[in-house]
Amino acid sequence: MRPSQAETDASEDTAPEPDQPDGPEPVKTTSRYDANQRRRRLWATATGLTVGGLAYFLTLLDYSTKLTRTANSLGYASNFFDFQGRAFLEGRLDVPRGSLGIEGFIIGEKEYMYFPPFPSIIRLPVLMTTHEFDGKLTLLSMGLAFVLLAVMTSRLVWLVRDCMCGDAEVTRYEAVSVAVFLALATGGSVLTYNASLPWVYHEVYAWAVPLVIGAMYWMIRVQREPSRWTIGWLAAFSLCAIMTRTTGGWAVCLATIGLGAWVLLRRPPAHQRPLCWGVIAAGAVPLLAGVAYNWVKFQHPYLFPLEDQVWTQVNTHRREALDANGGTITGPQFFSTAWTSYFRPDGIRFVDYFPWITLPAEPVKPVGGAFIDQSYRTGSVPAFMPGLFLLTCAALPALLGRRLHHEIRMLRAPFVAGLLVTGGVMAYGYFAYRYTCEFVPMLVIGGAIGQTAVTAWLDSHRWLLKSVGLAVLAALTGFSIAANMLTGYTASALTRGGASLERYLEVQEKLSGPEQLDLVRKTDSYPTGGKTDEIRIVGDCDELYLNTGDTYEPWKLIQRRGTVVTVTVDPEVKPKRVPLIEVNTELKRTVWLDTNRRHQARIVIRSERGLQRGQWFTVPPPYQLSVGVLDKPELGHAEVQSTPGGFVGYVRTFDWDSNWVAQPTTIEIVESGRQQALKAGISIKRGVGLAPALCTRLQAATADSDQ
Repeated sequence: MRPSQAETDASEDTAPEPDQPDGPEPVKTTSRYDANQRRRRLWATATGLTVGGLAYFLTLLDYSTKLTRTANSLGYASNFFDFQGRAFLEGRLDVPRGSLGIEGFIIGEKEYMYFPPFPSIIRLPVLMTTHEFDGKLTLLSMGLAFVLLAVMTSRLVWLVRDCMCGDAEVTRYEAVSVAVFLALATGGSVLTYNASLPWVYHEVYAWAVPLVIGAMYWMIRVQREPSRWTIGWLAAFSLCAIMTRTTGGWAVCLATIGLGAWVLLRRPPAHQRPLCWGVIAAGAVPLLAGVAYNWVKFQHPYLFPLEDQVWTQVNTHRREALDANGGTITGPQFFSTAWTSYFRPDGIRFVDYFPWITLPAEPVKPVGGAFIDQSYRTGSVPAFMPGLFLLTCAALPALLGRRLHHEIRMLRAPFVAGLLVTGGVMAYGYFAYRYTCEFVPMLVIGGAIGQTAVTAWLDSHRWLLKSVGLAVLAALTGFSIAANMLTGYTASALTRGGASLERYLEVQEKLSGPEQLDLVRKTDSYPTGGKTDEIRIVGDCDELYLNTGDTYEPWKLIQRRGTVVTVTVDPEVKPKRVPLIEVNTELKRTVWLDTNRRHQARIVIRSERGLQRGQWFTVPPPYQLSVGVLDKPELGHAEVQSTPGGFVGYVRTFDWDSNWVAQPTTIEIVESGRQQALKAGISIKRGVGLAPALCTRLQAATADSDQ
């Protein structure tokens, strides 16, 4: 910690003054200079955050105006923090049994969520007043998290600049460079990709990253201006960080404790020692709070018992991974795989069709014999965030020099904190692109240091070199923003499926044309094999699929032709129940026709939940009715209705495979029901469902291109 202001003033009072000429002192004209500096800083900050904010919020809203949208149509995993918040209001930590699905941890008779509670706590004011927004607050929460990201990142960038450049004037060139960097830091990282999916897995990172960045900022402030105020803010950010994401929270707390201990060991003046102990407490108290919260739930300082998770009970591969790794999926055995997946220079894929930039074609593969838990297509840090990565590399000489100004040395502690954050993901046997968020705090502070050093060097050279350097930074910023926005748009469509995925392919159709047709193939049965992004038409547009490239759901159903039967009823029909259409899940789901003595009919759905009965209706001459089952892939259910009669209900159209991954099932007419129907005076004929429009266009265009 540097000397206090009082000590500085005292030393200045006792220092000998140089000889000065007689006469009055020259008039200082600092007001105009200071105003000019403030304008440049304000312009740079506003411009950079506007560009970064546009990228983030367009992705978060999925180019719509729906403020309550969720990652998938059913809202699963977008309501976990709401369940936890409701539990807090009832005075307990456990959530209702079954509310978390496969993510729940069953301890005794209670179910717990493994995520820390901060995103639940900030929901409490809303949850205390209404139930209307339950399960709909994730997008708003992630939007609020970006505001914190913008504030703390801009403050950190300018603080780093002041530590490295002192009171030097902010030049126009430097202001433009800072504006570009702020756009890169707030809109050109994986956080923009994360914004595409408003659910719990991404919400925690939306908050964890700015909280860690905020803690970094206050680490520097504590060293420059040690006081109860700065220490209090550091403690607050440390507490919020550990109550949001364990890895980031532990890193910040340990770095804070280390900072206080380091200064204390250097024997500061007696009046500063209480402040050093205060810094240690600012890390230790939040750390103990995080340990206590996790201990109450799982009897462990920071881990959670994976053997008690519902997913472990239903997924064979998870159980095999735990057995192979000694009951855990963390450890140094995963470092080689993590290093290869997160830092490979080719961890990106360029294609000649929309979206042009996308994730690698294959999921992460284990390295060095590691038995990993799960892996998805994963982009790398240098490929998707090249500007931040290169600037962080440029920061290392500025941080590791021997004879550094004491204010530059102040930047080491927060940089070490950012480095510690990455330790958890580098030793974790689960690989997905969202986990590169763990690197963002280190990249932001490293990038800020590198940007300041490189800009200062360029600013001392001729305009040509300065222009080239700024153009390169702007190009890398534009690329990172575009790459994460485009990849996020794809992720949103794939996760929601159904109509969203249909719209995605329609955009691809308009922007790519012939290049999209090269992806289209025809088959007579459920697709197997294939390549990432391949489009399969089954039969005569009976079904349309997209290859996701992932292991767990390689083929995503986009559209399915409706299943229709035409039923002719004898005017004197007898009371009868006849099966019409069957959904071939493990437990059969059947659509029936009921008739009664009053010569009326109705449609009934039979499933494991019992019966869904439609309304009785009279069949008008010529005594025919149509019954249709139209699949809604985004819901995993089909809509059942009849004409006349109207809507009846929904029936599930997917089943779980051996690894508890959802797979679409077939929908067929019950052939055996025809003979039963004839005896009751009912004839059943297969109708022709309307072919999906997108599939029809693709099929026609493919046929034309083949001629």
